Amino acid sequence: MERTHLPETGAGSKDGSGASDNDQPYVFGRRPRAQAPWPFTERQYARLLVVRGRFQETRLQQHALIQEVA
Repeated sequence: MERTHLPETGAGSKDGSGASDNDQPYVFGRRPRAQAPWPFTERQYARLLVVRGRFQETRLQQHALIQEVA
């Protein structure tokens, strides 16, 4: 299979067709917070914070146990 050669446009196009020359990395947006928990509902965001707190507490307790044993 032979390569397809695109014509030189001289217009500064990177691929010759001008498509997608201005692509930028996608930015999700703002981080969820209490006043604007999007993309979560307020209930989901509250639950997420509770679960995250429990998870962090468990990790800290495990770390403390490891320190006591060592």
